[in-house]
Amino acid sequence: MNDNQSKCILIVDDHLEIVRTLVMNFKARGYRTLSAGDARTASAIVAESNPDAMILDLGLPDMDGADLIVNIRAWSNLPILVLSGRTELDRKLSALKSGADDYISKPFEIDEVIARVEAVLRRSRDLMTTPIFQLGQWKIDLSKHQIRDKERVDGDLHLTPLEWKLLEYLLSKSGTLVSQKELLQAVWGSSYENETNYLRLFISQLRKKLEPNPQLPSYIITEPGIGYRLANVTGTEMKDEEDNA
Repeated sequence: MNDNQSKCILIVDDHLEIVRTLVMNFKARGYRTLSAGDARTASAIVAESNPDAMILDLGLPDMDGADLIVNIRAWSNLPILVLSGRTELDRKLSALKSGADDYISKPFEIDEVIARVEAVLRRSRDLMTTPIFQLGQWKIDLSKHQIRDKERVDGDLHLTPLEWKLLEYLLSKSGTLVSQKELLQAVWGSSYENETNYLRLFISQLRKKLEPNPQLPSYIITEPGIGYRLANVTGTEMKDEEDNA
């Protein structure tokens, strides 16, 4: 089996012919693909499906692509390759400063696009850290997306992709108060910053899975009218030595 089959590329462009060309060529090389024609859809796909890389056009109908990069960089290290008809140097620099990993101007050679995507995937893999946290009885390994009950051999806990995004962001701000608006922007995107019902639902779901008593939470603490604080986290964002037993 081609190793690429485990990799998913999100293509964000409102030109259907370009999307079709990219989808066809990436699939021919064994990649899975997703596509979006606007920033709102792209943000939702990143949050829900956790693709391995994104190819992004800057000229989206609902948001400048550079602004989308900034929004995604607030909560994700997703490799982003800009593929744009904007060839001006200042536009390229703006996209790269916003957090893009690479930039290719249109018109493009498909082999170069694929080679550049594979390069950013390699860099992402090589630079990836493996932070491990302890939260009560839970050992949380973000690199493996694994939560394990340290008291049980079969104690793995399942989280949905959005629950993972929310927990990861809270862990990144461990011990500090995070506003509702900040969490919504980080996990769902800027267009969702007033959707507090989403946040309450997912906080409730996390508590049911993580808390010894979800009605009296000791980990995910509510600051009424402001936001949430993740408490009682131990350890650091450093890789523990694996058990050799």
